[in-house]
Amino acid sequence: MKKFTAVILALIIAVTAFPAAAYGASEVPETTAGAALVADLTTGEILYEKNADSRMYPASLTKIMTGILTIENVSLGVTLTADDDIAAVEPTILKMKAGEQIKAKDALYCMLIASCNDLAVLFAKHISGSTAEFAKLMNQKAEELGCENTHFVNPHGLHDEDHYTTARDLFKIVSYCMKNDLFREIVGMTEYTYTRGKGALNPGKEETVKTTNWLLNNTTTSIYVGPDKRTPKYDGCIGIKTGYDDEAKGCMIAAAEKDGTTIVSIVLRSDGDTSGIYERVVDSIKLLQWGQENFRTYKVVSAGQDLGTVKVKRGAVKTVGAVLKDDIYTTLESSESGENVTYEAVLDGPLHAPVARGDVIGKVKLSVGGEPRGEYDIVATSSVDKGGPLSVFGIDDATAAKIFTLLLMLVMIAAVSAGMYFVYVKVRSDRAKARKKSADNGDRS
Repeated sequence: MKKFTAVILALIIAVTAFPAAAYGASEVPETTAGAALVADLTTGEILYEKNADSRMYPASLTKIMTGILTIENVSLGVTLTADDDIAAVEPTILKMKAGEQIKAKDALYCMLIASCNDLAVLFAKHISGSTAEFAKLMNQKAEELGCENTHFVNPHGLHDEDHYTTARDLFKIVSYCMKNDLFREIVGMTEYTYTRGKGALNPGKEETVKTTNWLLNNTTTSIYVGPDKRTPKYDGCIGIKTGYDDEAKGCMIAAAEKDGTTIVSIVLRSDGDTSGIYERVVDSIKLLQWGQENFRTYKVVSAGQDLGTVKVKRGAVKTVGAVLKDDIYTTLESSESGENVTYEAVLDGPLHAPVARGDVIGKVKLSVGGEPRGEYDIVATSSVDKGGPLSVFGIDDATAAKIFTLLLMLVMIAAVSAGMYFVYVKVRSDRAKARKKSADNGDRS
């Protein structure tokens, strides 16, 4: 298919791609984590990585996958009932009894905020019938998201040798989850109050669960981040999830927003004197601070940007408009002025009717300092139906209609003219006959 290229704009950045050292950013702080990753959530650009493809135990970070699958597969208005399997899960925050009922919404909030293992099993059995079948669904979703080194065997993350993931794969999962407004809301909450249901030890009692993410609300515990003594609460933190067990050690995914930039840090197997409970917090704060101090999200161009038109063959019209489908962002160093980014629109064409509104009809190619940074969809602004018979000659339906109208008028004019001429001829003939008849009568007289 023939392509034609229109260079639209030269704008932004003097940054190259990955990893962080290529950005010329300040030195990344040391962490205790066995694996770590820092990224711009908006652009998806990886700013720093440490053993990002090494398989690690995720512990309760597993529940972000369980949470998003719950949101996508469960009506939150239904009431769920715990069975013996769920009541036997340890450790557990809610201590649910067999036969106890809980609203799906309450269970989802409690699971993600307070990391409830029993509720993860509750959802797994409700969705798939068993934890084993639910794990298949988890792995299917992970594969769809492009995870290459992830394998789940349970919905909660309690240790299993065959239950693992990587920092890079977790970022793929996190990026997907945080696009869901409900998920994003829940993982940013500090607490949630609900009412115990029928079958509970105290049915009708209000209980409040609190987040396990100290970056959201802990203003009492003292920690050291480098030489600085502080509390874990981190300004701008929006979530998202913690994990810990003896084998996985401290695990944490944290996200923080500042001045339109959202930085995500992922640490796995943070370890130290407290076996990772404090260390995961310290590592996360160090990485978030480093990311925020050194990078910012830059908007290159907005969705809907007019990128010209594309020729359409055999269509009801001859061209269709082309616009950018989504906003384009890129990551700049904090000190970057934004003078070194270019993007070009590469439009497919000519197209062949029919074309549907929203069909991808080209790509915008983003470059930074001449280096490719990404490709983004260009879509059709309207639908184009197949054209009429004259479209084979490149004549659109509107023009064809005008031609048809003109021909019809010409035919009508010709018909009227012929009729008038016929009348004229007949009148002359009648008059001639009348004169002849009059003359004949005169002769006889």
